[in-house]
Amino acid sequence: MREYHTATIGDKKIGKDLPVLVQTMYDSAIPHDNDALQELLRRIGSLNAIGCDILRFSYPTSGDRKSFTWLCKNSPIPLVADIHFDYKLALDAIACGAHKIRINPGNIGARWKVDEVVKSAKDNNVAIRIGLNSGSLPKGDESMPILMSNTALEYLSWFEGLGFYNSVVSLKASDVETTYEANKLFASQSDYPLHLGVTEAGSVVSSVTRSTWALGRLLSMGIGNTLRISITGDIETEVQAGVELLRTLGLRKGGIRIVSCPRCGRHSFDSQGFLQSIEKELLTVQKDLTVAIMGCQVNGPGEAKNADIAITGIGRDIFLYEKGTLVRKVGLAEAREAVLEAVRNAE
Repeated sequence: MREYHTATIGDKKIGKDLPVLVQTMYDSAIPHDNDALQELLRRIGSLNAIGCDILRFSYPTSGDRKSFTWLCKNSPIPLVADIHFDYKLALDAIACGAHKIRINPGNIGARWKVDEVVKSAKDNNVAIRIGLNSGSLPKGDESMPILMSNTALEYLSWFEGLGFYNSVVSLKASDVETTYEANKLFASQSDYPLHLGVTEAGSVVSSVTRSTWALGRLLSMGIGNTLRISITGDIETEVQAGVELLRTLGLRKGGIRIVSCPRCGRHSFDSQGFLQSIEKELLTVQKDLTVAIMGCQVNGPGEAKNADIAITGIGRDIFLYEKGTLVRKVGLAEAREAVLEAVRNAE
């Protein structure tokens, strides 16, 4: 029987037939003062509320030790330390209580340094992600996907030689097809969990498009256990994009499905502005509901029939529907709270 590896990251497990998890990476340095740490903890809670399962931090200096230890102890989701070049920083992050570390064994230094990190991770039940990008690989004559997969397999053999199996692999490139082919090849050769992502994918439109094309195909084949939509922008948007991809593929249930119309010359209600004012709050709701926000009388009533909750704006009059039935008309100033109240009361 084929053996399928799982990885344990804090209180999360990933592997075959387990839920695919969404990850992002904190977008600034770790703060040191108490007020900033408390604010960061609140932000982590907000990220978790909209669907973030794992959060990665850069750990470039041992000067972050005290703050990172506090975050690891208090975070509602597992935290990952991103390490480059210095194996001592990996050991330090493990001692802080990191639930996973991300390293590229090829840039840590001598083999014995990698072994020290692996031994410490094993002793402390910390997962290791072998993170390989197309720009940071050993030289070889193979095609990039083959070189990426073979390099990961070699590093895994190092780890297994030390009795360590709590591993995750990521094979990322800025080129979509390289990412796709490398992960597809690795999945045919190994059963270790894969973290998926297209690296340096650009702004929201380019990143979501490229990532959806690469990751969507892999996930639809059962390849991939965690993912990050890497966006040059807000990390909250990364989480939203990741969750939406999983929900679109039927790999995550629950949460609000938002239907909204694009703006056109018929609009007499600013559906775009209204969506921006309410979207973040809707995304924190874990009820399985469809909410439609429509800007005119052409598509609005029709969409309302297929939504759990819907509004259609005609001028300054906002019509609220529940399960396709018009329940009341409200003014523009009351519309936002009317929708949220309907969501809160929905069964």
